[in-house]
Amino acid sequence: MKWLIHPNFRKSVLALIAVFLLLILVTGFALPSGVLGFLYGAGLVILISLLARRQTSGRIQKVTQVAEKYARGDLSEKIFIDSKDELHHLADALNRMASSLQDRILEMEGEKTKVSAILESMAEGVIAVGKQNEVLLMNPSAEKTFDTRIKDAIGKSLLEVTHNRQIDDLMTGAVQAQSVQTAEIIWNHPERKILKAHAIGISKRQKDLAGILVFYDMTELRKLEDLRRDFVANVSHELRTPLTSIKGFIETLLGGAHQDTRQSESFLKMMEEDAARLNRLIDDLLELSKIESKEAVFRSEPVDLAEEAGKVLVLCRGQLEKKRIDFESRLSKTLPKVRADKDKLQQVLINLMDNAVKFNKDGGRVILDAKPENGYLRISVEDTGTGIPERAVPRVFERFYRVDKARSRQLGGTGLGLSIVKHLVEAHGGQVACESKVGQGSVFSFTLPTV
Repeated sequence: MKWLIHPNFRKSVLALIAVFLLLILVTGFALPSGVLGFLYGAGLVILISLLARRQTSGRIQKVTQVAEKYARGDLSEKIFIDSKDELHHLADALNRMASSLQDRILEMEGEKTKVSAILESMAEGVIAVGKQNEVLLMNPSAEKTFDTRIKDAIGKSLLEVTHNRQIDDLMTGAVQAQSVQTAEIIWNHPERKILKAHAIGISKRQKDLAGILVFYDMTELRKLEDLRRDFVANVSHELRTPLTSIKGFIETLLGGAHQDTRQSESFLKMMEEDAARLNRLIDDLLELSKIESKEAVFRSEPVDLAEEAGKVLVLCRGQLEKKRIDFESRLSKTLPKVRADKDKLQQVLINLMDNAVKFNKDGGRVILDAKPENGYLRISVEDTGTGIPERAVPRVFERFYRVDKARSRQLGGTGLGLSIVKHLVEAHGGQVACESKVGQGSVFSFTLPTV
């Protein structure tokens, strides 16, 4: 019966009925009651069909409009069909599909957020590459290590981003072998770094993803390892030297030298000096260990720098007079107080004054000064000594580092004084610095927060 609602058929029948009805109305032509009934019935059927089609067309149009929104990604709207026919079932199916898709999208967005948060918080650098070794993704750690920006790196080759052929070859090899390959890489752009790189070739490629590079910055760890080795070697050497000297004197005395009173007294005096040197070394090591392990107790309070400097000057006056060194204090009475531990501040000043006197020339000069600087007080100790070579300045605060090893040991230094100064100042929230010119002298300074 589909032909009954065919548009062409409906139009033809309606036209025919309209002609007959017009004839009847105009001419008064009478049709048999059966024919007239048929015409009325046919017209009624077609009218009902048109109304039904119009209603169905409206519901289909509504479903189509919402389906088009779904296609564009807008899943918020629902389809409501009052009837219980096939369109109603179709609408329900589309609604369930939209709800399911929305749940799946939210779930995927949640997972994406988790992955992004993990990547952004990782200390390790991560770079994902495509089939042509082009960068598809990188996290902030990788961005920082390779001194680039993510938006500038995406789409570029791995070699362009890292500026390192070894990294590029490592990633290429891992992708080709579909395996994990590891290497330690020296990276020198813009500064030297030691990277432990793991390149992973993806066996089942998803879209364009071909491999992942994960690397760890080993620079600080290597520095710590080097410092540990140097520390052990230096401590061993510093302990061995006086111990060897004491042992030699003991053997000499036991060999008969004790019978010579003058010589034995000389040996005993040198043994006493070596023992005192060992004691100073052990004390400094223990002090440094306490500071580094946070075991040292700091009693921070407002401290008058000029008052504490006066106490230190009394302790150092003998050294100053012995080398005829002129001391000048430029501390102003209007200087703000600093927040510090009095004993620790005195220890810092004593160590710096001790260095300024030891490595100064006879008849030289030492100047103590202080100036406010952005909420801190910068305290400086200047001398007119031999000065420090430029290459050695960055290392003067390292443990056991000596510019002139022989002279330092001769003057009784342990090589830990400046290192203790650095750790004490940093524990107060300050920083240390050194400026020096060979033959002209040095300026050692540090900062402390003001009250």
